[in-house]
Amino acid sequence: MITAIIPIDLARRPFDIINKANLISQSAEKQNIKIIYGHNDRNTIFDRLFKQKISKSKASTIRTVKLKNTAINTAKMRNIAFDDIDTEYMLLLDVDIYPEFSLYFKYLNKMKNGDKPFYIFPCLYLTQYGTKKLARNKTNVDELSDLFFSFSRKEFLHLASPSSITLLKTKDYKKINGFNENYEGHGFEDFDFLLRLAKLHKINFEHSDLIVNRTARSPLFALGFRKYIGELCLDLLLEKDLTFHMFHTKDNNLNYYSNRNSNFEKFRLIHGKHLDQDAYSNPDLITSFLIQCSNRGIEVQDYSILFENKPGHIDRYDSLRKKIRFLFK
Repeated sequence: MITAIIPIDLARRPFDIINKANLISQSAEKQNIKIIYGHNDRNTIFDRLFKQKISKSKASTIRTVKLKNTAINTAKMRNIAFDDIDTEYMLLLDVDIYPEFSLYFKYLNKMKNGDKPFYIFPCLYLTQYGTKKLARNKTNVDELSDLFFSFSRKEFLHLASPSSITLLKTKDYKKINGFNENYEGHGFEDFDFLLRLAKLHKINFEHSDLIVNRTARSPLFALGFRKYIGELCLDLLLEKDLTFHMFHTKDNNLNYYSNRNSNFEKFRLIHGKHLDQDAYSNPDLITSFLIQCSNRGIEVQDYSILFENKPGHIDRYDSLRKKIRFLFK
């Protein structure tokens, strides 16, 4: 069995989070997975509603903490949830991830066979249109994967590879002391965790360009730490094994997102201290990807979508209102 830990703080979009947590808990009962929510209880009506709904699930438990700081601290909430795990394997999950758990059991079997010590899952972000189709059973994860690799646009925003969705041994979480709780708000606590997890298993990322902090639409064009961690996801991309992030609205003015710069500075100070300035680094993941395709006898043309790296464009928006706002912003 796998135990998934999910951080919950209802300071943002509470109804959306409660509904998604309820969906995950209902699905977990049917798919033999345990859920532990690390919950920051702010003593609001939303917190009471959340506890009331989740208490009905036999597969889910809530580990509550009342943080004095007003900032959202997902690292702290994950660590709180971890204290109740009693299974050998665990899953780092997010409340916005669609609960199709069979994928994680596939890779659990691989871990038990000694294939790899952990797996990081690529995550495909859905548009509002794609999320509604999935929620209303007008499509499924297999069909969505086929649509993505066939260059469909209306259902998808972007692909995150790596993401924070990780399957690992419970003892490894403890060995690296879990998440660093000095990160508050949005960003970099997951990359920090993954770098330490990789180091535990003697995966060396001490390259001169490790701390480069630039995003790319395509994971094959990733740079810096995203590139090196993303290389660990290439075999899952070749299997076309993706998790799906359900749509939610985003307000960039919230304090939750404004902490990204300070979080990156913490990340840089921790992981940029002892880099080998003479270390060789590939400029991207394309070479590694092509080598893996060749070794497996896979036709690269079946993965052409992964080479599409243009910036945000009008064809990514799934409503007339969003297209007009894009054109006139």
